[in-house]
Amino acid sequence: MKDDYLKRQFKDEAVSLYSIESDNNKSVLHRYVVSTSDTRNMLNFPEIVNSDFTNLMKNGMANTLKGLNNVEHLSRISSKQVNVYHILRGGLNFEMRNALHKAFGYKWHSSSYISSQRHEKNGEFAIGDDSYRKFQMPGNATVYSADIVASGASLDNSLHFLDNFLTSEKLQIKNFVFATIGCSKAEDVLKKWDAVFKEKYPEYERTILIYIEGRFALGRKNTPLHNVLPNTDLLKNHKFGALLSPEYEFSQFEKMIIPLEACAIYDGGKKSFEPVQHIMDILEFWEKQEKIAKSENRSSWDEYNSRFSLDMYFQDNSGLPLRDYKQLKAKKEELWLGVSDIEYRHLFDKFRWLWSDARIESCKAPGSLAATCFKKISYLKSLLDVI
Repeated sequence: MKDDYLKRQFKDEAVSLYSIESDNNKSVLHRYVVSTSDTRNMLNFPEIVNSDFTNLMKNGMANTLKGLNNVEHLSRISSKQVNVYHILRGGLNFEMRNALHKAFGYKWHSSSYISSQRHEKNGEFAIGDDSYRKFQMPGNATVYSADIVASGASLDNSLHFLDNFLTSEKLQIKNFVFATIGCSKAEDVLKKWDAVFKEKYPEYERTILIYIEGRFALGRKNTPLHNVLPNTDLLKNHKFGALLSPEYEFSQFEKMIIPLEACAIYDGGKKSFEPVQHIMDILEFWEKQEKIAKSENRSSWDEYNSRFSLDMYFQDNSGLPLRDYKQLKAKKEELWLGVSDIEYRHLFDKFRWLWSDARIESCKAPGSLAATCFKKISYLKSLLDVI
């Protein structure tokens, strides 16, 4: 995956769409990264919960589908041939049924459901609580689905039952469109099922995978972070394998706290349906961070770079920031194709706005992370106090 890069396919005021390309290993999947203002806000501010969270997701998904339509022409498919496959409960967050209505005016598309809850056993994830299943599928269906993907276990399990249903009912599937906030495990699962569908169902055409804002890296036991949940946390550091959209990377410089969060999304189910517990989980992470900061006298600079490396914004080995946007462009063009000079200029200016020389110096001070943690903890406690 390290040879993958983004190529811009479409951009307007609402959405930017990139295909994931590779010069060495062409994928059987139609892979995309999409960026919208709604999904950027939704991910960057984890305190957005409940209906506010799902409303941002619905708007973001509607604009995602409109942008994708310029390349894949999905709106040509009759809504009577479309089924939305909900993976409960995380898949409900994506509001795919409503997004299709908002994007394409659909009103005849049907819905199917499966419950899915992963459980860790001996370091591996298995699926339990998947007994609720309700399938209502048209023949020759284009199936839309969405979920947060870390280990990929829920997605794999859900496609297994979809395949069983299609076989038992002697139905065909034509396309599978999947949107995720996730990592490359989604590709591993979908490549397997793309091969199955193409072999079993003569009418099958394509598998489309849409990453929201970026293809994140998955935290592992050997990931060099002080505080990480293996096979759960979705990470932003390109050194771990993350491939982010330019717009999302630009948004990381809105506030220093944004890249310091544990995970790009945390637990999406809790964020929508157990918001108090979600805030408590964030608080638990930051309290652990504060203990680490104090015990190791850790600087904000070191922690920031461990989670969102700034190496591409600095001159090699000198410790000095790049002089101008042209130097940044020369580095980033290996990852992003089709990004304009003015966008690189804005990105570089945004980086220097946040990371001024004075900010860099203060954040390199030993122990400076503790103060950042204290402010975040105080804010999260204030949210819990008003509940």
